[in-house]
Order: sequence, then C-alpha cells, then structure tokens
Amino acid sequence: MPIIAERTRDGLKYIQFESMCGLGLRHGFFTRHGGVSPKPFDSLNMATTVGDRNENVLENLKRMFSVFGLDLATRYDGWQVHSGTVTCVTAPRDPRARSLRTDALVTDRSDVTLVMRFGDCVPVILVDPVRRVAAVYHAGWPGTVKKIGANVVHVMKKVYGCDPRDVIAGIGPSIGPDRFEVKEDVAGQLRAAFPDERGKIERRDAQGRIFFDLWTANRLTLEGCGVERIDVAGICTVQNRGDWFSHRGDSGKTGRFGVLVSLDGMKYA
Repeated sequence: MPIIAERTRDGLKYIQFESMCGLGLRHGFFTRHGGVSPKPFDSLNMATTVGDRNENVLENLKRMFSVFGLDLATRYDGWQVHSGTVTCVTAPRDPRARSLRTDALVTDRSDVTLVMRFGDCVPVILVDPVRRVAAVYHAGWPGTVKKIGANVVHVMKKVYGCDPRDVIAGIGPSIGPDRFEVKEDVAGQLRAAFPDERGKIERRDAQGRIFFDLWTANRLTLEGCGVERIDVAGICTVQNRGDWFSHRGDSGKTGRFGVLVSLDGMKYA
C-alpha cells in the first residue's frame, strides 16, 4: 500500500497520508495549483506576507477549505517564526485578532481547522486516534534544532493524555536531503542537536559542501519521544517546483503552500 495518495478536486491538487485517511482525518498538503494568485505566487498561495494581495489569499483559503466542505470560519492559524512554541487551540481564531507567534498547533476540537503555510520547511502532522487529538507543526532548520516535534508530543501527553505509541505522524513535502546545503554555522547547530546521529543526517559531497537531511532529523526526534508510526512523503519542494512553492528554489520570490488538518468527522479508535 502506498504511503501517500495524490488527489485532485475542483482544480486543486494535494496529497494525503493513507494512514490518516484510514482514520477519517481530514487533511491535505496542497500544491501550488488551483488558485487565483498571479506570478510569482501562482497560483494557490496561502500567505499575505510574501507580497500577494489579501483578497487573493482569502479566495485561495476558501478554495482549500471547500475541498473538505469546511467553513473558513473554523480556521486557526499562527504567525510562524521558527520557534519551538506549541499552542493549544480551543476555538477558531478571531480574524480581527493578531495571530499568535507559534510554530505548532494542537487541538482536540472538531470545530477547529488547523492551518499552516510552508515554502521549503518541514510540515508535520500528528494524530492520536485514541484521544482524538491532532497537531500540525513547522520545522525549518531552527525548529529542527529546537526539536519542536518533541515539544508537540510533550504537550499532547501532558494536556491531552496522549500515549506517543498511539500517535501517527506524517512528514510532508519540504526541501530534501540532496538540496539542503548549509554553511558551517548551521551545520554546527544541527550536529549539537543530534550529537549521536551525525552519520544519519549529514553528508559532504566531493566539493566539500555540507548537506543535511531534515526529514530524518525530524523522524529521529519523534522516535525519541516514543512515536512508532512515522510516514515520510519523500517529496523535495526544490526539485518539484512545478508543484510546490520553494523559497530556496525560487530565490525567495514565491508563495507558500497550505497544510490543513481537521478532526471533523473523525471517529475514536
């Protein structure tokens, strides 16, 4: 059975993890197709911070939500700042209120839809079908160094009573290990965060350039917390810029793709 499924609806293309579809979890990692934004944000851009018009982003969000028959009024999103901060969500965000600075959202509410935006950083979805809790988080290299995944699992355990062995994780499209070249200052921080795993996450090419594997680093973080089922999409955003926004691949002038998670309709295991 394949790990991911590629789907299209109303012109929007997205992927899902089969393990989560089997639980009834509404979720999707949406490509750049099917929206209204002009170049270089063409076309399903989900971020106003990149220079796109607010009305374009709002229409794109509505289209993403409509794929699952969800009301945009259920949305909760945050201001992503490469932190290790986790926010527990109990109600949709008031669109008139300023977004909280956070890089992870967790909820047990079916009337809330979690949304985050990405353009090379690692998107991760977690779901506990026993406690009926879902999370999504943003792990660029700073979040990977801070082991934001461990923070999320800790909150799921402490606040919601989750057992990590019940949690299913999906690591979505992001910059891949063959394209994430780093300088020595970043490499040093990653090595310090994963002192015993350097051989698994770092390599040098014949020219001495350093590359890190953020997929493996985030998987190792979750495994260290007791999460046993972890699926990796294995899609590099830089190598697949025709489908995914890539900050590095597009030299900083691009959009952000959306990731959506909703417990609406999901049953307890």
